[in-house]
This record gives sequence, C-alpha cells and structure tokens, in this order.
Amino acid sequence: MLQEELKGLAGCRGNQATPLSLPAFREWEKSVRIVLMGWLAVLTMTSTVCAQDIVKPLKSEEYLVRYAYAFELLTEVLRRTTPKYGPYIERAYTDDISVARSHLEAVKGKRINIMISDVGHKELDEGMIPIPFPIDKGLLGYRVALISKDSQAKIAQVKTLDQFRSLSVGQGALWGDVRVYEYNHVPVRTAETYDSLFLMLTHGRFDMFPRGVTEAPGELAAYRVRYPELAIEQHLLIKYAFAQCFYISKSDPRLATRISDGLEQMERDGSFDVFFNRHFARQLSELKLKTRTVIELKNPFLPSWVPYARKELWFDPAKAQ
Repeated sequence: MLQEELKGLAGCRGNQATPLSLPAFREWEKSVRIVLMGWLAVLTMTSTVCAQDIVKPLKSEEYLVRYAYAFELLTEVLRRTTPKYGPYIERAYTDDISVARSHLEAVKGKRINIMISDVGHKELDEGMIPIPFPIDKGLLGYRVALISKDSQAKIAQVKTLDQFRSLSVGQGALWGDVRVYEYNHVPVRTAETYDSLFLMLTHGRFDMFPRGVTEAPGELAAYRVRYPELAIEQHLLIKYAFAQCFYISKSDPRLATRISDGLEQMERDGSFDVFFNRHFARQLSELKLKTRTVIELKNPFLPSWVPYARKELWFDPAKAQ
C-alpha cells in the first residue's frame, strides 16, 4: 500500500503515474525526512510541556504554621527547576488529619505525594523516597522550649543532663524525637494532636515543649494570643542529631529527582545559604544560642541515608552570629 501511495505522490500525468528519476527521488525522499523530523520534534516538545509535575503537599492549618519555611523553600525549588523540568501544578491537601493518617496517605501517594517530616519514621523511610538533604540544616536537632512564663525560674537552675531529667517534656505521640528523649531517660508526655500540646503545657501537664529553633518563634507568634502565658525558655539549648527533609511518593520518582536537583543546585550556587539566612539569621541571633547551657542527647535512630558527613549542609552554632 505504501508503495502505491509513493507512486501517486511521485507525480501524475492524466491517470498514469510518471516515475521520478533517481536523483529526483532521492531529493524527494530527503524532503519527506525533513518534514517527518520536524513533526517528531513538535510532538516531543508538546509531550514535554504537557508532562507537568503534580505536587500534592499536606497544607492543613497546623502544617501551614509548622512548615511555613519548608513550603516557601519547596516553591523556590520548583520555580528554579522549571526551565529543566517544565511547569508544575499544586494540588494541596488541606483537611485536618492525624500524623498516622497523613503518613498513610503520603505512602499511598494519591491525595498527598510530598511530606515535610523529621527523619527516622520507618513508614516514610521505607514507603517513600527520602531526599537526602537537611532542609533545616539540622536545626530541628537544636531545641529551645516553649514554656509557661512562671516555669522560667525553675528551669534556669538546670545545668546538667541529670538535672534536666527532673523535668518532663511534651511531644506529639508519633513524633520521631519521642524515642530520643526516652532513650536518654527524659520523661515524656505525649498528645495525639499538635494543638493539644499547647493546652497541656499551659495546664502544667509537663514542664517544657521543646521546639526546633526554627519553629519556636513562629509558633509563639501564632499561639500566644490564645495562650498569653506562653513564652520561649531563655536558659537551655537541647541538642541532638536530627533533621527535617522532603519525602516524595514512590509513584513520583521524577518529582523526587526534580526536588533533589533543585536543592543541590541551590547549595552549589550559594542561594540555599542566602535563602536560609534570610529566614533564620535574625531569630537565631535573638535566641542567643551561644550563651545557653547545652544539654546534649544521643540519637541512635538517625537513618543511614541522612548525609551527616556532608558538613556543608549542617548548621554550625560556632559560626552563627
């Protein structure tokens, strides 16, 4: 059939096909190839443009407060990688949801395909693609505490880990650092929901609510209207190896590659440090980390994929202003 069509295209004189000479046929064949290659290029470009990444983060009200920096960083990474990977669509999941349910949905990848989480949750480490880049420079492992103002005098007497063990701390029931405190024999009181922890703290159910140094100032601003006795403790700095990372659904490996590429690009050109300092340099200075008494805890639960040996990715208090 193809041969018959080529004969028809070769030329007609009345009802009788006129065969092309060999040089003319080769010239015609070359023209056809050029046209076909052009169409293939157009189809390829069209399919690339249409292959948009769909980004489905969890953006409930609680997460918007806790992970404001991480969401802004995610947007920056996606923007910077658009020339290489193309545009993206965000379809945020905004319903209130428990930690356990959010992990389950993220592993499924249908409603949520990207999680911002502290490292060390087995279901995320095994069920998703962890991006080995500490987006908080490990500041999640440098903790100051939210307290009731009238607890400051008692906490200011603490100088050692043994004395610290006389205090109780509050944490979410499924948070990764619960077992860090338990491993170090620090009393822990847990709650199923994030909001409950603020209520429990102000009602004296525990002494301190340790928060990452990147988290505490924003949470104080968000919650002190509701809890006016809330304050940031001024004496202690709790330290252990920890980090916050992006986790991507295994059904979206291209998105995982895109986010990893974007973060590494920002680290190479120095823009990650600029971005980080713009968000945190002032508040780290205001927290006066260098003058605090350090309580160092051991964390044997850090996953092997965490790039702890890449010192350029981690916060160094000695270099903080």
